[in-house]
Amino acid sequence: MAGIALLAACSDTTPGTGPECASAPRLSEAPSPLSAPSPFDAEFRRAAAEFGVPVELLRSIGYVETRWEMVRGGEEFPGLPPAFGVMALRGERLRRGAELAGVSEEATRTDPAANIRAAAALLRGHAGALGIRGEDPEDWAPAVARFSGIDSPEGQASYVRDGVYRALRGGAAASRSSAGPPCKEDPPTNPNPSSPVEHPGAVWRPSPNFNERTTPVHMVIVHTCEGSYAGCWSWLANPASGVSAHYVVREDGAEITQLVAEAKRAWHIGATYDCNLNGAHECSTLHGVQSNHFTIGVEHAGYASQTSWPAAQIDTSAKLVCEVTKRWQIPRDRFHIVGHAQLQPYNRTDPGANWPWAEYLARIDAHCAG
Repeated sequence: MAGIALLAACSDTTPGTGPECASAPRLSEAPSPLSAPSPFDAEFRRAAAEFGVPVELLRSIGYVETRWEMVRGGEEFPGLPPAFGVMALRGERLRRGAELAGVSEEATRTDPAANIRAAAALLRGHAGALGIRGEDPEDWAPAVARFSGIDSPEGQASYVRDGVYRALRGGAAASRSSAGPPCKEDPPTNPNPSSPVEHPGAVWRPSPNFNERTTPVHMVIVHTCEGSYAGCWSWLANPASGVSAHYVVREDGAEITQLVAEAKRAWHIGATYDCNLNGAHECSTLHGVQSNHFTIGVEHAGYASQTSWPAAQIDTSAKLVCEVTKRWQIPRDRFHIVGHAQLQPYNRTDPGANWPWAEYLARIDAHCAG
């Protein structure tokens, strides 16, 4: 049994070594697998049987990618194609999966059964190339790493260990509603305790994609990654991407990544500021200024098209933004805490129509009052 602890996800060619791989949990040591039903369980079963993929592994990947929603992703980061369907297939992964499954690319984007079949075929193809056989999900970790489409070994390991296999051990039962009390977990341990994180418990994963500010911090911009947490921060930390944000909040709210110091200018919005899109706010001082100069960018794993947001993610983000507003003396209102689409409506829609703005601002206020 290869086991998750032998995460070839740390490298496609080198057996897992070092703390990232050695600490990866074994499925056999964990509680029960996924128990929550999905709207697509019949499709998962059929695709798993057709392509010889462990069905619970396929379900877990779908949960980590989209929380079992049929998304139609948008472009959030230049150079990263939008994701589609329950399995969030994008770009070459979508094309190759459709080819292997014998379905059209359009059907893969729009039809749940075709999308899940394409993902199962793609996962099967990776497993075959790696010599993985059998039905034990533990043996499939290297194939899951390749399926992720993430380039960095650290990102692959996070996707496999803290995403797919964490969900497989039961994490998928977490709340999908933005109502009610959030689930709380112990904050993650920062692997680099001497790092310059500004939010308690955040993980420092530095991006080289930043420069100096020329204007004082004045706003927070709320974004959606249009993808999963590990894929998001991995892309923002990649020098080749040419983009970054200050923070990324995980779907379950249990982890935040910081990539750029707040005093520096992250590259998270392409628009110059048009005060007419923001209630004529600061027309005399900021109109025509590139928006990255005076904003802090907070990305959220997920999609602008999703129908609801997890309570824990909203609460974790609200606590983070509260602390940002305190540090920079930013008023906590809709002129200063804004969505990406509000300032760049011509080609962005995030955080989407279902972002719970009233609840979000109320939680920010509640954290700041505490």
